[in-house]
Amino acid sequence: MKNYKYFLFDLDRTLWDFDKNAKTALFKLVDSQRIGELFGVMDKEEFFQKYEVINQGLWRQYEKGEIQKEELRCNRFLFTLQQIRDEAPAGSLPAHSYSQEQMLSFARAFGEKYLEFMAMESSVVPGAEEVLKAVKAKGGKVAIISNGFKSVQYRKMNTTCIHKYVDAVVLSEEVGVMKPSHIIFRKALEAICGEEYYKQAPSRARNEAIMVGDDFPNDIEGAQIFGIDQFYYNPYRRECDGGPTYEGHNLTDLLKYI
Repeated sequence: MKNYKYFLFDLDRTLWDFDKNAKTALFKLVDSQRIGELFGVMDKEEFFQKYEVINQGLWRQYEKGEIQKEELRCNRFLFTLQQIRDEAPAGSLPAHSYSQEQMLSFARAFGEKYLEFMAMESSVVPGAEEVLKAVKAKGGKVAIISNGFKSVQYRKMNTTCIHKYVDAVVLSEEVGVMKPSHIIFRKALEAICGEEYYKQAPSRARNEAIMVGDDFPNDIEGAQIFGIDQFYYNPYRRECDGGPTYEGHNLTDLLKYI
């Protein structure tokens, strides 16, 4: 078994429990911003499910460079509210009806509040701290590599135990490219092994590194293109083409390879 020295971790849904934290934050925000009263939203779970579908679609567009982050932050809520309004039974909407301009303004402010609320949530994926502790106990180095927004990714780590174990953070907004680009993987590896070491022995550095993530196209295929091993954290048992080096349904399955 290889002796890995450099561990590149995705953040959202791999270490930071994005699904749990996002839902908790959104539920709190729906209550605090009077969404039910203003837009007729009665079922927070239904609101979240509609939002999730829209958000995932917009994220795919954002990662392809088809929309800007400001559009993503605003439109995921604007489109959700529009869908709820359009699907509402006759007579069920509040007496006051927001104009399109008012809805846009509300969605933009709501989106910024959502990021603030979400960054305060502190749940991590089960086993995350155990795995990070094991990496550090072995003398390994950890880099976070993420397409997430700079304005919240650091706060997510600092609100949880994650920041205690991280040697470097490489975000797409800061380096100008997104996963699965090989460039962001190289920058992350250079950040923890040293640019000079990587320059002198790139093959050796890559052979000592492993990428850990839950997003197959961005994390696993991106690492494959870059030429490093991968651990696919796959709690939902999604099928995938082009198998990863390792796969586990629990994050602690990674302990076998540390």
